[in-house]
Amino acid sequence: METVNSVYEIRIDWNNQRNSWWNEVCADIMEVFGLPGLRYTSHPYETCMLFRFKSKKDYHLCKILISDKV
Repeated sequence: METVNSVYEIRIDWNNQRNSWWNEVCADIMEVFGLPGLRYTSHPYETCMLFRFKSKKDYHLCKILISDKV
């Protein structure tokens, strides 16, 4: 079991992606994990979007979920 302070990060670079691509990625993540807050948080930066998951299981599930898009 993971500690409360454990954080697992997925970084997705902007790379001039289409708006529809980002909508699909964010919608997929929200459909599975809900809105940011309880299971993960999202943080936009100048060069990327950072998703921080609180559990290792959710981190791995998200990596698989978006693997065909990233």
